[in-house]
Amino acid sequence: MNRDKENNSVNQRVEVEEVSAVTPHNRALYEAGKALLVESITTGREFCKFMISMSTGAIPIYLALLKFVLPDKYVLSVKQGIIAISPGILFLVASVIFVCGYLPQAGRFSLDIPSEIERERTKTIQSRAILTRVGFGIFSIGTLAAIVSTVMILMSGTPTK
Repeated sequence: MNRDKENNSVNQRVEVEEVSAVTPHNRALYEAGKALLVESITTGREFCKFMISMSTGAIPIYLALLKFVLPDKYVLSVKQGIIAISPGILFLVASVIFVCGYLPQAGRFSLDIPSEIERERTKTIQSRAILTRVGFGIFSIGTLAAIVSTVMILMSGTPTK
């Protein structure tokens, strides 16, 4: 080990014991790892984009289903109206949560510092995963509520007017 006093650095000697060419298998593994790193953010964002259209599309589908199964000139009571509207509200809330997951993440990092890039990438993936799970949970509850509310309204037997 030599110390250079002029620029206060240390020169060390490194011995390389074995060098081999990069095999096609290793090259493929490097590319797969690179794709995993890059696409992990894109996958979550694309799922949110898909679920935005699913959630907003579920509202008119549910309302059409209600119109189809209820007799003509069927009048809902206040309680039935609240029950009937709740799945649509849940679908709308899920859609808003998916929009929050789809929006670009704001963060500051330097491209010269890999640890900052990794920190922001991890933060983005974690926040998008939370929003995706919450949104999907609310969407699932809305779907279940749509089924239950339709059956409850049909079984209540309120006369038509």
